[in-house]
Amino acid sequence: MSNGKWYWHSRGFGGYNSLDYLIKVEGMGFVDAVEALTGRTAPVYPKATTAKPHASPPKHPFKLPEAHRNNDRVYAYLRGRGISKELIHYCIQKGLLYESAHTHRCVFVGKAGDVPKFACERGTRDSWKRDITGSDKRFNFHLPPLRAGRENLAVFEGAVDVLAHVEVCRLEKSSWDGYRLSLGGTSARALTSFLERHPQIKNIQLCLDNDDAGKTAVKRIIEELGKNERFSHLQLSVKLPTAGKDYADALVGLQQQNIPQPPRRCAEIVL
Repeated sequence: MSNGKWYWHSRGFGGYNSLDYLIKVEGMGFVDAVEALTGRTAPVYPKATTAKPHASPPKHPFKLPEAHRNNDRVYAYLRGRGISKELIHYCIQKGLLYESAHTHRCVFVGKAGDVPKFACERGTRDSWKRDITGSDKRFNFHLPPLRAGRENLAVFEGAVDVLAHVEVCRLEKSSWDGYRLSLGGTSARALTSFLERHPQIKNIQLCLDNDDAGKTAVKRIIEELGKNERFSHLQLSVKLPTAGKDYADALVGLQQQNIPQPPRRCAEIVL
């Protein structure tokens, strides 16, 4: 931020004031954002009887980018980030990941059941990141547990961190098993929606980035969940990465320590 202006480099957009930030980043409506900034209810003016109501702008339909004939660049990029070939293959087979035809970027897909509702692109040769037009952030990218019926959920800022956490658990021989969810940033919108759809969840690990923005978001999310009676039963814990900014960095650090990976059984590969 600088003189009221701000720019979110990882998402590729910015604004000129706090109102822009609340609307574009936190997902607030205009009136809610004004009330949050002023601390009071925004005035409601009567509609003019002679004026014709303005039609709301048409919503862009959600459509997945065209898939490339292979996923070579996706494999190369994610393998370079320490993600195993087996995990990449699993995500591709489940329709959660593929390579876009024209830009050759990673496309991470979020689904409601078997229906794609969300997708975001991640550059394979640059730092490009963006959500696909029309995406519903309530259905962000997530992975199911290894075994059905798990009551645990780990929450991350980005999709690559979700995959990295799987590999970190394998390297550390952790027995943790549960859902893994990407927020696509720091807003709790995807989290609260996920909890509504998965009422069996009892334990949440907040695994956001180990920086000022991530720590601030963790405090805010804990406060938001604590104020909501629907989520009062949840057990919350914070598990920031112990090395680097995020779990993708932590994975690279672990692998550089030359920690031997345990032998993998078939059941450990199929999530």
